[in-house]
Amino acid sequence: MANEKKIAKNQKHLLYQLGEALKLEEKLSQEQDSKKQAKIQKKIESSNKMILYYGKNIGQEGGTLESIWDQLTERQQQIVQELFPYGTEADNLGKQRERGYIIRFYKKDIQKVIEAEKNNPPYDPNLPVKEKLKNKRYKAEVDLGWYMYLRSKKDKSTYEPVWNYEEHFANTVEFSEEERQIVERCYQIGKEYDEYNNQKFAFVVNLGESLVEKSKEMSKWGDRTQSKIWCRNMYTKTFPKFIKQLNPGRKYTAAELDHESKEMMKRFIEFARDEEGRAALMKEWHDLFQMEELAGLSQDQKEEIVMNLVSQKIGEELTVFLYVYDTADSVVDAMELIKKHSFEELGLE
Repeated sequence: MANEKKIAKNQKHLLYQLGEALKLEEKLSQEQDSKKQAKIQKKIESSNKMILYYGKNIGQEGGTLESIWDQLTERQQQIVQELFPYGTEADNLGKQRERGYIIRFYKKDIQKVIEAEKNNPPYDPNLPVKEKLKNKRYKAEVDLGWYMYLRSKKDKSTYEPVWNYEEHFANTVEFSEEERQIVERCYQIGKEYDEYNNQKFAFVVNLGESLVEKSKEMSKWGDRTQSKIWCRNMYTKTFPKFIKQLNPGRKYTAAELDHESKEMMKRFIEFARDEEGRAALMKEWHDLFQMEELAGLSQDQKEEIVMNLVSQKIGEELTVFLYVYDTADSVVDAMELIKKHSFEELGLE
């Protein structure tokens, strides 16, 4: 049952706050000093928070703005519509709360970008994405822009209809001018990273499939001979492609590439032998799949995001090893056999 007394009280406070909002906007339009403009902008943000507070109270008490709508100026009506795109009715407050949560989430990421830009040197925007990821400023920009980009795409299960950049950012008033500039720039960086990540993810999946294919060939031979042939296939046919992918700007001689491929094969075998270390990494890998942010995503999309997070922490090579161990049982079975032999027996030294 609607509480008319509380509704009327909150409507009164809301009308007052909307009046203050117009005064602040007028003051901002006349102010020339940038520092004073920033202070007024903060007051506008605080005013918006109070408008949200009173509007939500009205909805929670079972009321609407219908009875006071004609008392609002056109600009005040616009402010309400911007802050309450779903209306203040109780049935829509869930969406309103979710919208507020999403915007607050992005504001925290914006602050991380600001801090990263203060504490880290700039980077050359013309560098390859792989090189730019070594810079903490760029990584913070990716963390903001990439997730915002993923949640704006209607053809992805990451699409967020309640609030996303493509459909809602232009009319969202909660961001300051500085925040808007950061979001617009980072969104473009997120698109750039998504293209890079899709290529990397596809390559890793292909590498995993190649590992499986090579492991299936082992049934033709005895244990030691099987292992040696499998290793040779890996370091001559599969790992060279991956090494070139990891270091796109480097030119390898045939001897250098052969050496690097054998060394990678050795590290893969050591990874297989280190059961305790592998188990710890695998636990962290599986824990990441349980993140609340990944709920509702397809397995491929979860893998893409988890691989991105893990590769930033432990590197792309170990991430590949983890991915293969988690998704390819035939490879795991093969490695159980291979790790029993010495590098000399496998033709790696």
